[in-house]
Amino acid sequence: MGIAVVVDGTPFPLQANHGILYQGKAPIAQKEYHYAIIESNTVKVPEPFTRSPIQKDTSNEFFNRTLNTHNITSLPQVMTPVPILHRIKSDLHAEGQIPTYHLWGNETAVDYLLKNATEDIDIELNFTYIGLDKIETFEGVKVSLAGRSSRMVDKVSFGIKLKKKSDDTLFGYKNLKLRAMAMDPSYVREKVVHSALKAVGVPASDFSYVRLFINNKPVGLYGVIETFQDPWLASEFKDGDKDYKSGYLYQAILAGMNQQEWQYMSDLSYHDNITTYTLGEYKIKAGPSKDSPQDFSDLQEFTKFIHDASNTTTIDDWQKRMDVDVFLRAMTIENLLGFSDALMTMSNNFNFYKNPEDGRMIYIPYDFDTTLGTGLFEMNLLLTGNYTAFPGLTFRPLSKKFFSYDYFSAPYQNLLVNVTKSLVNPTVMNPFFDSVMKMIQPDIEWDMSLPKLTHGVSSPEPGGNMTEIAKILPPGFLTNWTKIPEQYLPPQEFIAKKSAAVLSFYNQSL
Repeated sequence: MGIAVVVDGTPFPLQANHGILYQGKAPIAQKEYHYAIIESNTVKVPEPFTRSPIQKDTSNEFFNRTLNTHNITSLPQVMTPVPILHRIKSDLHAEGQIPTYHLWGNETAVDYLLKNATEDIDIELNFTYIGLDKIETFEGVKVSLAGRSSRMVDKVSFGIKLKKKSDDTLFGYKNLKLRAMAMDPSYVREKVVHSALKAVGVPASDFSYVRLFINNKPVGLYGVIETFQDPWLASEFKDGDKDYKSGYLYQAILAGMNQQEWQYMSDLSYHDNITTYTLGEYKIKAGPSKDSPQDFSDLQEFTKFIHDASNTTTIDDWQKRMDVDVFLRAMTIENLLGFSDALMTMSNNFNFYKNPEDGRMIYIPYDFDTTLGTGLFEMNLLLTGNYTAFPGLTFRPLSKKFFSYDYFSAPYQNLLVNVTKSLVNPTVMNPFFDSVMKMIQPDIEWDMSLPKLTHGVSSPEPGGNMTEIAKILPPGFLTNWTKIPEQYLPPQEFIAKKSAAVLSFYNQSL
């Protein structure tokens, strides 16, 4: 089997390169050209459409896709980015394009990785990036499975790390995650959330789509995000300065794998014994070191401040400990887009970064597949317009204490209303939804047609009786997870209902 370009009815066989890329020369088309799968120089499967002639070399076009670039209706920048943001300029997430990632190398190692999904295994492969007009290959790339609950499904996520002690980067980034989006039938939720966080100007990864191949075999449509490890912090806060010395980046991951009843959770509760912070509920993703319990001292001090805060604690006291503006904006998006596995709901999927320049904690959320109408909590609570009724706000140590102060709850409510009017409503978001869906729909169909690499494995989440665990979670948590798909809302329907609820609660209109 091979590939040919058919120019004005005449096929010209192409030569395989980089395993999946076919290249060659042919005359400039007078009327049309298209690609075809051939066998023994005979066309077997032509593209069902034709392409218009061009007077120069073609880009690296993907078989059976009518467009190379798409016009995406971007979300507006509704808030000026916070002052601490000094993000590198990068083409990693080129809007309106879907490049191809090809991981290739030791087939035995790939099989071993996929068959041991619950284990933390790194294998070494090569990685070829194929964009419209750029091809780049990296050797000796570390590849692993990413996530925890995402390993339960038959389309897994991956982590990619370029060589640490080298100048290798892909558009300025060394560490990436390939998000499978296996729990999002729309394939669009994570794109929307990342774009909304960007629109309100807070620290977060960006997001884009890629087509993934492993050893010449198609795997599917994936989302690409940046991994929160050095040198990401320099790329986010210091314009990529190679001499930047990062502070500690603490990641909340709910509970340690060995905690049968979730005794210690990443809910920012204070513990006087610092070793309590080392039981797996938090990870140090970046910083001077990761070897000692004392490396958690900045986090312990922060949780002690939260615990000790009282009615005499001033706004200046809070602002000395954390970037209040970042937190208010991020919590606005967490509420309006219905995060059900985040700080307020599950005390999960967030980071706090100790800024070495001013000593303040910076909030950075991540992992957004259970948002916008997919939820671990009762949907009516995620849709509420009353901010105090959102699951976990009055339950978690930080949000409960933080929003008990009028000097924070008042601007928070203003943000909820203003961001609903300017961003999170059907008028603004539907054109964005529609343009993204138009771009990815052929690749969704392609993704769904492909055989899966793995079979679902037993949940790697902390064990324990779900009913008992629910007692330490906010009201509304769904103990029967078979009911979760039954209450799914399409993202656009969620936005319509949520925006209407918020505006109604505050007697406002668009």
